[in-house]
Amino acid sequence: MRRRARIAPIALALLTGAATSGAQVPALDAPAAPLPSAAARAPAAAARPSSALAENDLDRLLARLDAEEKALRAELASIGPALEVTRRRMIARGRAYYRHVRAGFLPVGGGFDALVDHAARVERTRLALERDLAREAELTRRSAEIADRLTRLGAERAPLEVHREAMNRARVALAQEEERRAAFARAFETSVRPDYLAIYGADVGPTELDRRAGFRSLAGRLPFPIAGRAEVRKVSRRGAGGPGVELTALAGAPVRSVAAGRVAFADSYADYGLTVIVDHGERYYSVYANLGATDVRAGDQLPGGARVGAAASGPDGAKLYFELRRGAEVIDPGPWFGM
Repeated sequence: MRRRARIAPIALALLTGAATSGAQVPALDAPAAPLPSAAARAPAAAARPSSALAENDLDRLLARLDAEEKALRAELASIGPALEVTRRRMIARGRAYYRHVRAGFLPVGGGFDALVDHAARVERTRLALERDLAREAELTRRSAEIADRLTRLGAERAPLEVHREAMNRARVALAQEEERRAAFARAFETSVRPDYLAIYGADVGPTELDRRAGFRSLAGRLPFPIAGRAEVRKVSRRGAGGPGVELTALAGAPVRSVAAGRVAFADSYADYGLTVIVDHGERYYSVYANLGATDVRAGDQLPGGARVGAAASGPDGAKLYFELRRGAEVIDPGPWFGM
């Protein structure tokens, strides 16, 4: 009896509404319960990196953004199928609801109980359809919210990626500079006696005495690394620890090894610029710096007078910085040139 008392008003309303043909589905505007936001759950990431940002902190920020993006994309991928299922179910229930409403007086022939059951089915269908509509609206809203958050994540990630790339380039550059510095230092650590020694500008090869005496026999008659007329002045370069000479000649002048030897270093180095170091044996080395180009590589065996490169050109012509060293110690090249 209680059930009949509750359903009776619905049945009467159904009978009244069915009297008008073409009954419409009532408007459904019940508010939907919001889904938990993945963006709200994910920690906020800094949008602008500072120059003092540590690399580990940067990696952590990017990892957090990656994790949030992965979660959002997974949720977005699940929304599509859920939305499709909801819409199909909503269409089916809408059709069922329409059929129930159009039935109108049909259950009257089965008595009051049949009419009450019919009204209950209509109400259940209406409530289910209302839930489907709310679910569709929420899924659509959430899909748009995720798309917007993914766009903002991309904007947050861009400067962080640029900063990380700059840090990676700086780390690589530092490592390369450290390698060059170590190679430059190692170039003066090992030296072997060459098999032969060619004297630059000589008409004949070295004598047996020259072979025994080695590079020291060239003291006072060492040829200049740039042939022809050149302005020579003694200079001290920062970090050299001793005097060298700077030779100014015509632009593009070739630079030649002052004696036979093995190329111990051929690369850029700090204040020296593009540099070639030739090991002449017995820990004697010649250094050719401020080159515009090199024609040799580390390990090459050179005869005396072999071209090692070209001096870098400038407004005042081609300038070459030249040093002599015994081990790592810079020695005055003046007496060796007979200056």
